[in-house]
Amino acid sequence: MKRHIISAVLASIMAVSLAGCGAYESSSGTSSSGDVVTAASGTSGVTATDSSSASGEKVFRYAESTDPTTLDPDKADSIIDNEVIHATQEGLVRNTAGNVTPGIAESWDVSDDGLTYTFHLRSDAKWSDGVAVTANDFVYGLQRLMDPDTASEYAFIGEYIKNGSQVETGAMDPSELGVKATDDHTLVITLEQPTSFFLTLIGGNAAFMPVREDIVDKYGTDFAATADKNVYSGPFVISSTDNGEYVFTKNENYWDKDNIKLDRAEMMIVADASTQLAMYEQGELDYVTIPTDSVADYDDQDEEYMNGNEDFFYINENSDNPILSDKNFRLALNYGLDRNQYIKLATNDVYTASNTLVMPLVAGYDGKTYGDCYTLDSYPLDGDQDKAQEYLKKAMADNNISDPSDISVEITTTDLDSAKKIAEVCQELWQQSLGIKVTVKQVTYSDIYGSVLPNGDYEIGFGGWGPDYSDPYTYLNLFKTDCSFNYSNYSNDAFDQLLDQSQTETDEKTRMDELNKAEQLLLDDGAFIPLQCRQQHYLLSSKVSGVQFYFCSVNIDWVYADISA
Repeated sequence: MKRHIISAVLASIMAVSLAGCGAYESSSGTSSSGDVVTAASGTSGVTATDSSSASGEKVFRYAESTDPTTLDPDKADSIIDNEVIHATQEGLVRNTAGNVTPGIAESWDVSDDGLTYTFHLRSDAKWSDGVAVTANDFVYGLQRLMDPDTASEYAFIGEYIKNGSQVETGAMDPSELGVKATDDHTLVITLEQPTSFFLTLIGGNAAFMPVREDIVDKYGTDFAATADKNVYSGPFVISSTDNGEYVFTKNENYWDKDNIKLDRAEMMIVADASTQLAMYEQGELDYVTIPTDSVADYDDQDEEYMNGNEDFFYINENSDNPILSDKNFRLALNYGLDRNQYIKLATNDVYTASNTLVMPLVAGYDGKTYGDCYTLDSYPLDGDQDKAQEYLKKAMADNNISDPSDISVEITTTDLDSAKKIAEVCQELWQQSLGIKVTVKQVTYSDIYGSVLPNGDYEIGFGGWGPDYSDPYTYLNLFKTDCSFNYSNYSNDAFDQLLDQSQTETDEKTRMDELNKAEQLLLDDGAFIPLQCRQQHYLLSSKVSGVQFYFCSVNIDWVYADISA
């Protein structure tokens, strides 16, 4: 979906040399992209975990740092929301690490012009309460997503559907959205323009899941507020959310239940990354992300893997703030940041410094990645003190400031210890290179994405984004004037025009050239401060197989996991 990075300052990074790189790399150095990850066999220094209960059930256990923000598919807006809904709901197709397979739709047809998708729904698809899943459930879910009354932050993802933008803004009624059920088992979706990634998008994004109108009517504003106020069309149901633990139980009404090996999954909410690691070592978890401070301790372990993805972390600059509305000051901040030093101090050299927006692994043209196709003119990763001072002096002249110490900027971040560390490193580097004053303000995760960034109640603030689909537009759209996630309130007519042109351009290379030019405009304008992209190290029990990782929408996918005896 993408959506915010739920662990916005814990995770990050993938190689940012614009040459592309594999999605996975094991401790042996082999790599692949979008494949099943099976733990290495053999003896490890890590305590073995027991993933099966006394009754012989197969149980996969892991932890997240925070609760999902919602279980409502139409209102999901974070990676963890998407991952939970990916396990409990079934879309028309299922995107498993980039591999699209039939879901509720057993087959589909695409018109010659690429605008009309006709999905043929399977007759044995049922909700967890035994009611048949119908084409109308998809019509209702998509109309509800785009209805302004729903106030979905993710409504923009439906703009690919015909009349999506007009419905989203209230100019058209939801009934005019380009989606219709010709009968209970046939769904027709008409797009605004040919969209090559449409199937991968709908197979991995919560917003395209079916929604039961009668259940929404029954619970009203409490729909999906708790696990029991929902029904599930996917492989698992949520049977409990008590005591900071989400329990997923195999859905016996799921059409493909015979291929689901797990009896249960348990997701625990544990805020502290070091505590999660200790739980893994004590046999309480089967999977854990290794905190950056501890990565070196596990370099020789058979159970260690490195998962690179395209989640990107950057700093928003509030353009409503006078000094930050000055392009020269934004460029001073960018050239004045030594990103390599930042990575060393803030992440122990675990993450990778970034000086661009579009990550290299997404699709480019002619079967190549975007990173293979383009190199951008950007800020040196070591910074450039001379240019930083040059732009700072221009900004001071623009704003009638004689001493850089008279400039004060506040960094807003979450209340995690790791977030504080990152903010304080940026604070120190900018104070040294520019001589300005930088302060740090911490708020809760729910506040930073619930009110602080959306309401512009900050000066500069950390943000994160994971791609909804493998295309540069999923990143660039963040800075479009009318995007709901444009927290910087950035606006550039030339940039907007290039993005609009790319949405109707049918020649693949021409379209990519337009998107590349748009990204260069952002860099030239200092529209954001790129920091890092994710290169996450983790431990996976040798008893677990079939867990998959992907750089779009769903970072960890355990739906088809299995546990050995």
